[in-house]
Amino acid sequence: MTTPKIPTVKENDSRLYLWDGGKYPGVTSVVGMLPKPALQYWAAKKVAEAAIEKEHCTERDMNWLKAAPRRDLNKAATMGTNVHETLDRIITEGLTDIPPDEEDFIRGFDQFRDRFNPQWVVTEQTVFGECDGNGYAGSFDAIVRIDDEWGVSTDPDENWLIDFKTTRSGVHPEVAIQLAAYANAKEIIHPDGSSEPMPRIDRCGVLWLRPDEWAFVEINASQSPDDPFFGTFGALLKAWHWDNSVKSSAIGVPLASGNAQRYLF
Repeated sequence: MTTPKIPTVKENDSRLYLWDGGKYPGVTSVVGMLPKPALQYWAAKKVAEAAIEKEHCTERDMNWLKAAPRRDLNKAATMGTNVHETLDRIITEGLTDIPPDEEDFIRGFDQFRDRFNPQWVVTEQTVFGECDGNGYAGSFDAIVRIDDEWGVSTDPDENWLIDFKTTRSGVHPEVAIQLAAYANAKEIIHPDGSSEPMPRIDRCGVLWLRPDEWAFVEINASQSPDDPFFGTFGALLKAWHWDNSVKSSAIGVPLASGNAQRYLF
């Protein structure tokens, strides 16, 4: 996960960016509104694995067992954040002293660099945008140009919007929604209050890094207000506002009430 350069706060499990006097939901929080029915089975599996590991469980272990999925998520998220930070330091500072537990991830990045000779336009930036009148913000990983003799990118002036992923399960379709939101943002915003227009984005991709394999995958999102994935993001943004504010005003006061029990004589 990219570390935001703009101040943020956490409210109702959502990251909100503080910008220009307002609070705006982060792209990943908005995309998180997508239903994920498979997660309940994954969570159940993690609880079962924890119970097997402990062997003898009692009622006192209930909270520990229930927290098993969260522990696994936190561990993966920490590694993902660490790898992102190391990648940014490699790109911007030429870091060569790689933490031992990240070396296998970075080996895939080195192979990507050897194959595509990336020219980094900008890295680790925060953007602000609007969709259907609702503001949002988010932090992307990199914009890059690649020089590929194998013909993946035939135009060396193409700007690729790249997201780094370290998820065990691979590249998921919802990343197209995420990258469409970044690509169609209005501006890059800076901690000093200044901003600059979002650069031209020609293509989008994910660099997926795991200890034992890597892949560079094109994502079919585009920098267009008519992009269907951006349209889906707009719908999720409305759903986010419903869940975090609008629904609280949905129900009015009771107009009548009573005890439904029958009178006994």
